[in-house]
Amino acid sequence: MMDLRFPLSDVKIEITGEKQFVDSPGYTEYGTHVNQHEFSFAIDSVAHYFARNGNFIQICPYQNASKHNIELYLNGSVYGAILHQRNILPLHGSGFLYRDQGMMVCGDSGVGKSSITTSFCMNGALFLTDDVSPVIFDKGRPMIWAISDRIKLWQDSLEQLKLPQKDLIQIQQDMMKYYFPVLTKSPEKVQLHQLFVLQIHEKPDFEFYEVNGVDKFVELRKQVYREEYLKGMPETEAQYLEKLIHISKSVRIVKVFRPQNIEIKETRTFLTEIAIKEIV
Repeated sequence: MMDLRFPLSDVKIEITGEKQFVDSPGYTEYGTHVNQHEFSFAIDSVAHYFARNGNFIQICPYQNASKHNIELYLNGSVYGAILHQRNILPLHGSGFLYRDQGMMVCGDSGVGKSSITTSFCMNGALFLTDDVSPVIFDKGRPMIWAISDRIKLWQDSLEQLKLPQKDLIQIQQDMMKYYFPVLTKSPEKVQLHQLFVLQIHEKPDFEFYEVNGVDKFVELRKQVYREEYLKGMPETEAQYLEKLIHISKSVRIVKVFRPQNIEIKETRTFLTEIAIKEIV
């Protein structure tokens, strides 16, 4: 039996030689099939995945697929599907606790969410989540559910941050990206206070603006992890509407544009200045 790491301990994971498929999918695209309670997803040379009811995952590995390749998609797209099935809102961002404020950096893949979060954690912050950030509610307050225990970093990020590459797990043989273990302990859930939507632009300097009014809801909706799955999950999408409105009313949202070739440290310093203004 393959021992796979997954954030949710109450989800049964079954390794099988037989594929299971979604019955009457409401959304189908690029090997992904989704309905309200089921999800299937196939990656060439890795595995076929099936998830149901937020508590069961079946994996049919392809020949010669490595454990780390299987875990990569298990803890990404499949994890997102399980959270959707549980009506737990996942945002595409990395979270940390800084100066008693729950913060999240959101944005497209490759924008620097993980490396910037790591930089903050090397300068006094506590790590909460990487890439997929579940948001739950406690007495009406949106909380980052901190159940991640490692972060994915590219080799150039490790070099910039002066972190050792030796003994780290390489995620894929053809990808210079590694799992970096998180050593800091954090509370299980932390109130979300500030959310930064990071984007790369061609200008030489940073730019930013605060998102206000109905635009906050629109921006948040864009940051839902694997939001395309919701096309096949109308009940979940309806429930998320209220949650996103509630978050937009209580969380500060800032859109930040960074230069393409800027160092991680400089981006962290810029975000720190923006964040502290709100804390003060």
